[in-house]
Amino acid sequence: MVELDCFIEHVRQVADLEAPSATPLYLRLQRGIEKAIEAGLVAVNDALPAERELALALGISRVTVRNAVRVLVDKSILVQRHGAGTFVASRLALRPRQIAGFTEDMQIKGHPTAALWLERSSGPPTPEECEALQIMPDSPVSRLFRLRMVDEKPVCLEHTVLPHSVLPDPTAIETSLYSWLEDHHQRPTRCVQTLSARLLDMSHAHLLGVPTGSACLYVERRSFIRQGNAHSEAGVRSGAGTGSHSAHDGADKPTRRISLIRQEEHPIEFVRAYFRGDLYEFVSESKI
Repeated sequence: MVELDCFIEHVRQVADLEAPSATPLYLRLQRGIEKAIEAGLVAVNDALPAERELALALGISRVTVRNAVRVLVDKSILVQRHGAGTFVASRLALRPRQIAGFTEDMQIKGHPTAALWLERSSGPPTPEECEALQIMPDSPVSRLFRLRMVDEKPVCLEHTVLPHSVLPDPTAIETSLYSWLEDHHQRPTRCVQTLSARLLDMSHAHLLGVPTGSACLYVERRSFIRQGNAHSEAGVRSGAGTGSHSAHDGADKPTRRISLIRQEEHPIEFVRAYFRGDLYEFVSESKI
């Protein structure tokens, strides 16, 4: 439930509706409402106060409120339900931080997850997979294709490919791939992600339960692991460079070889994921 007095006061302070400004009034109101939602003054699936009630409490016109709400609906922050009112939409924020799998990410946020397996198989790699994983065409790969569910809603179609040497049996993955990788000392340490906006084709849209051509967030990720490779280097010959001389100077002497561990990165995972645009957002945070 919305604590109306706290909500109105927060909106009023953030929007600063009475101050002279070149920013249109409805955009300042939109920002005030958005910040109130971010502050937790209105919870997911809570109804916003009615348009008339907001206008009266803030001393502004209903047209201003309507325009501000329209912007927030367009941003998928609010959703309007015919005959019921305006509600805070349920959106799942994807924040960059330590590499985590989907299941772990949602558990941190407190969302129950499930997955519908569409494929778990092994086979030869495609040219794109060879390039992404830096493997030869005759090196087999393991594939995981699943429909991700959050709060009992389909939100993501995820294609994951790993070298067969990393995951010999794809059916071994029942829930969290990253938990399995960690148990086998192969959890990725770094990833490179590319995000873009796309329109869902018929097959993907059908599985996600949205109309064909709906907007989605497409994420392509390559994950890497650091592994140490031992190699030897020749050491300093014993007695060399000490300034001493003997009858044996110049003769071959045994040298000590020093074993070193060189850390090298190898691609371990190639992911292509399609997130529903109405339920998912990407949040980026940078230090400046």
